[in-house]
Amino acid sequence: MPKYVVLLRAVNVGGYGKLAMADFRRILADLGYRNVQTYIQSGNAVFDAPDQPPKVTKAVASALEKFTRAPASVLIRTHEELTRVINANPFAAEAAADGARVHVAFLSGSPPASAAAGLERIVTQYPERRDRYHLSGDTLYLHLPDGAAETRFTPDRVHRALGFNGTARNWNTVLKLHAMSAP
Repeated sequence: MPKYVVLLRAVNVGGYGKLAMADFRRILADLGYRNVQTYIQSGNAVFDAPDQPPKVTKAVASALEKFTRAPASVLIRTHEELTRVINANPFAAEAAADGARVHVAFLSGSPPASAAAGLERIVTQYPERRDRYHLSGDTLYLHLPDGAAETRFTPDRVHRALGFNGTARNWNTVLKLHAMSAP
């Protein structure tokens, strides 16, 4: 049975989208998923499911919407996809030095190469920030040496620049989810 990593967008961040992880685990178990584990309070789960990713994504989003009475943004990755993300990290040295300063934004699709111009505008509009980015398919790597709290790579700006929703996790969380999803 395939093992999936589910990443929810805007859960338990800044007082919005409150979802207790115990409720999240129960919702996933009620969908028939096995070996359900959650990690921290930002909407991360790992579990086994017999279905393909699109069906799992739809089922989780529907169950969460029913439970919270609000639309839920759900992204799914496999262990193998996380392995590729880890191996392709252009900020590996920075991540090794401080995993909280490197983030990965998992996107709902792969923007065209021309969309990177929108990311470049974010950088040039805010020259006081030292933020750097690298776009690779449906993954946006961010090095935020001044911290994530004041980054201009907000979810809304990234969405406007790329045309796809996403959700970001710091490098430490990516590594933990990778370890949790190992076969």
